[in-house]
Amino acid sequence: MTAHGSEAAREQESTGHGSVPLYVGMWAALVALTVVTFLVSRVEMSRPLHLGVALLIASVKSALVVLFFMHLAYHRGANRLVFATAVLFVALLIGLTVADNATRFPLANPPNADTLQHMPPLASPPRSYPNQEDRLPDDPGPGFR
Repeated sequence: MTAHGSEAAREQESTGHGSVPLYVGMWAALVALTVVTFLVSRVEMSRPLHLGVALLIASVKSALVVLFFMHLAYHRGANRLVFATAVLFVALLIGLTVADNATRFPLANPPNADTLQHMPPLASPPRSYPNQEDRLPDDPGPGFR
């Protein structure tokens, strides 16, 4: 390594950017959170709770990546403002989508769709048409196709 390279390395370590123990610790935290995500997915919970926990863990992991691997923790001013604005808009998009789905009229959802207000499928399809004259002569009716 050249003298200039070693000076840059010492300067980088003195400012806290790029120290090996920090990166190893962040990597270990990301691996641990990935294992936690997998284990939580195996726990029996309601769908909205699963979604909330998964989003929380993913948010913590992404914050660790942005703060330490992308060095946002060492930046000031505009970079932090841009990051905060992006997080705000992502939260708004996800929050408004979930709120729309949660407050939607149940019959407006597609049949058998996984929504926050999941309605079980019909036990059996109807056996005949409401008006028998609407049926074709060789058509056995719905549920037999």
